[in-house]
Amino acid sequence: MRVEIVVFDGFDELDAFGPFEVLAAAGFDVALVTAHEPGPVTSMRGVRVDVPTPLGRPDAVVVAGGGWLNRAAHGSWAEARRGVLPRRLAEVAGSARWMASVCTGSMLLAEAGLLTGRNATTNRNAYGELRGYGVTVIEERVVDDGDRITAGALSAGLDLGLWLTERELGPDRAARVAASLDFTRRDPVWTRTSIGMAGAT
Repeated sequence: MRVEIVVFDGFDELDAFGPFEVLAAAGFDVALVTAHEPGPVTSMRGVRVDVPTPLGRPDAVVVAGGGWLNRAAHGSWAEARRGVLPRRLAEVAGSARWMASVCTGSMLLAEAGLLTGRNATTNRNAYGELRGYGVTVIEERVVDDGDRITAGALSAGLDLGLWLTERELGPDRAARVAASLDFTRRDPVWTRTSIGMAGAT
């Protein structure tokens, strides 16, 4: 299963590399991609990454966040204003099994019209803005609304990766990956059927 994680100038490192680490460890075919043109991308803290391919037609997509809350010149806010990435996300959504996001990556999904009328989460400091897109905000670390899965801020990307692993490959694989990372999963995942990680009610 091919999962492409979308990055852009100003992306938050943990938003991208957290789920990348988990999904790669689980055995998915995972790649960082750009919105449009391949080439170097610089994170919000100056990490320079050579990204050789643009977003294609993968089985699934994860969108990183970063730079929304402070309206940075580079980041998710700037990408939303440019409009290229939201348009690409809307195009890919029609063929992808699911679209996911970490932190304010959800704002890019919302800008693309992919969360309207849905349940989702984001960085807690952007809850009000996300509601402005017609989204029902669920104040949990990971919210699974079927083919749209969103995670809260930063470290929630690890929980997202483990939940996606559980969804696709089963709880045993997710538990093995969590153990290999020495990571304890936090809080149940919110789903439309109220079935999440162990301990969910």
